[in-house]
Amino acid sequence: MSADQLGSGMVAEQLGGRPYRKRSHLRWIVPLVSAPVAFVGFGWSQYLVWLSAAEGDLQSLLLQLALLAAAFLVPVAAVIVAIVQAVIVHGRARRAKGRFTATERATIEAREASDRGRGAAVDLRALLLARQLPAEIRVWDVVPGPGEFFFLDTRADYFRYYGRDVSYTRTSGFYVGRPAFVAAGLFANAVSNTVNASVAHAQAQAQWRDRQQVRLLVSNQRLVCQVSGGRWLSFHYSAMTAVHPEVDSWTLVTQFDSAEPLMLRGVDVPAAAVLTVRMTHGEDALGRHPGLMSLEGKD
Repeated sequence: MSADQLGSGMVAEQLGGRPYRKRSHLRWIVPLVSAPVAFVGFGWSQYLVWLSAAEGDLQSLLLQLALLAAAFLVPVAAVIVAIVQAVIVHGRARRAKGRFTATERATIEAREASDRGRGAAVDLRALLLARQLPAEIRVWDVVPGPGEFFFLDTRADYFRYYGRDVSYTRTSGFYVGRPAFVAAGLFANAVSNTVNASVAHAQAQAQWRDRQQVRLLVSNQRLVCQVSGGRWLSFHYSAMTAVHPEVDSWTLVTQFDSAEPLMLRGVDVPAAAVLTVRMTHGEDALGRHPGLMSLEGKD
């Protein structure tokens, strides 16, 4: 179903808002009508107080000032509320007619892609639990190994986890002059060196690096990623020492003995995670692995 054909309720839910209804216009009509009513009401009240006030009555004077301020501030606030609500209601009415901004359309498409990805993971898990294999796909870019079959060709965000050596230059200076000038120069050097050391330490810490969008292939033997520069990197299931599927966050993390940990993230990564768990832990893990339990009974 295209975005233009979605009902107003479904679209509002996808965009995090309420569905459009005709009575929604009351949200801006009521404040707009109340603005002149408030102006006249408070203004007339101020006039009546002025007529009945005794000369030199401080309490009446303060009440008049309060009513006069309300006569201007309350209508202004009501008009502001009316404008804000009119914009909101107009947006809902526009979306109810199937007209969306580029940002709204991107949000809808992203949500639909996420739903499709999750549904594919649910279906794949059920298929594998039924001891059936998904359809094989033909991949011409990568040479398959003996007995290797590819099942998934998609895109994903790619990360590697590692630290690195970072150096920094210590600043120093020779200062001649008044004691205050020398002390200020030495203090500035100390601050600069401390900041540089902190930055270098933070950059050297092990963290997820090398983020990029990659092409991801999933076979019965490995995960294959085409990274920047067109290089193909293989991550064989037999070399994995730990597998962490996090399907609710669209993430798969794998660890290795002789390589940096790999993290993949994307709408189709849950399906890749299901295949990876099946190939590394066996069929029984599909129904028992904690990282896949949220796929149980979801359509």
